[in-house]
Order: sequence, then structure tokens, then C-alpha cells
Amino acid sequence: MTRDPGRSSSPLLLGPLAVLVTFALAVVLWPQTVMGTSLGDFLLVSLVLGGGAAWLTGKAVARAWGPLFHLALYCVLLAAAVRFCHFALFGDELFAPVTSVAEVLFLAAVAALGFRSVRKRQMSVQYGWMFVPAGPLSWRRQDSADADGLKAP
Repeated sequence: MTRDPGRSSSPLLLGPLAVLVTFALAVVLWPQTVMGTSLGDFLLVSLVLGGGAAWLTGKAVARAWGPLFHLALYCVLLAAAVRFCHFALFGDELFAPVTSVAEVLFLAAVAALGFRSVRKRQMSVQYGWMFVPAGPLSWRRQDSADADGLKAP
């Protein structure tokens, strides 16, 4: 089997989605442990500001054709900034281990999806002769019938 990072069942797509589902379940089951001080604080700083920054970070790394380990490093730094905002603005613990790990995983998952959205566009536009979109965050190799302009039934 050949390696195909653009497929819909790629670990680079399913992994972040699984992390986000697990994160949502953890927020429901253990809200104080995962969220920190309050729901409003969590929604504003972690989801809106941190999640938005992570999405844009993923898009920026993909636009520069950067590797995924750059994205991981940036997400750790971004999570530290988000934890500091929780600490400075809302009096939450700065080094809460479970909350910090959850924050890093959440931001990395969002950043990976942002990365994937740009990479799908890059592969289908810049290499349109070879790849076509195959969903919102995936692409596939173009068939010979697609390349000739003939759609197979």
C-alpha cells in the first residue's frame, strides 16, 4: 500500500478529530479539571482566542510548506501563552498539569485541522493536474479519466 496523506482516513485528519471529541467529552465529564476557573473564561480565552490563533497558526505553517514538527512547537508556545492569559486575567493556576496538557492537545488539534485545510487547497490547486479535492479536508490522486476531462459514471 502506498502512502497517501491526503486520504480521508489519514491519521493526520482522524487524529485531531479524535482529540477534539475526547476533549469535548473531558469538558463534559470533568469540567473543573479541564476548564479551570469558569466557563466564560474557558470559552473566551481557550476556545475563541486560543482556538482562533491555533487555526491561523496551522494555516500559516501550511502556507510556508513547513513541517508538522514546527506546528507542534508553535502549539506548545501558544498553549503557554493561553495558560498565562488564564493566570493573569482570571487568577487560574499557571502550571496546572492536566489543564496544560489538555490545552496543548486542544490547540494542536485545531492547528492541525487549519494546516490540513490549507494543505488540501495547495495540493488541489497547485498540483491540480495530479490531485483533486475529495472532501472538506482531504484530496485524492486524479484518475486518468478525470485528467482527460471525462468523468467516469
